[in-house]
Amino acid sequence: MATEILWRTPGKMTQLEQRSLELLVEEVSDEFVPPLTTLSSTTQAVLASASGSASSSYFDEMLMQHCLLLIECGKLQGFLSFRSFHRDVRLSQIGICIYVSTISVRPAARGRGLARLLYQKLLGLPKTLPTWILLRTRSTNTHHLQLLDTLGFKHLLTVPNDRDPGIDSIYLGRKR
Repeated sequence: MATEILWRTPGKMTQLEQRSLELLVEEVSDEFVPPLTTLSSTTQAVLASASGSASSSYFDEMLMQHCLLLIECGKLQGFLSFRSFHRDVRLSQIGICIYVSTISVRPAARGRGLARLLYQKLLGLPKTLPTWILLRTRSTNTHHLQLLDTLGFKHLLTVPNDRDPGIDSIYLGRKR
């Protein structure tokens, strides 16, 4: 099966790529806590009890970030969006970093190492980008946490009950 990962810089996706990405974001939205369609920003600080429909502003913000698009046989199967020169006030000791805002693989394509391929592509991007990679995930996302551990990401911070009661945000990072 032919697999390729395309790196799209901010604002440089084709209309077909944008539409494919939008459909995939809608497909996986409810797997996130809170759902992507309720967020107004890819770096939204307050995550708990988000409600309503802000999917267009979330998606519009994603389009203004770098995005890795994983294509198999002409179909978008996964993506990883990131900010290239981000500074997180909660982890100021890291300084400027790459911030992974969203990663997902189409449910039907999971279990084949595609998320790992996306992270490996991110790790191999040009050295002109920041050295540190930072991301946050929910404490209940055990598969993602296991993958990040195998890729050398280290726990940096836990924000208790940040997503919902009993669901923490976990910040992880590593140098490239």
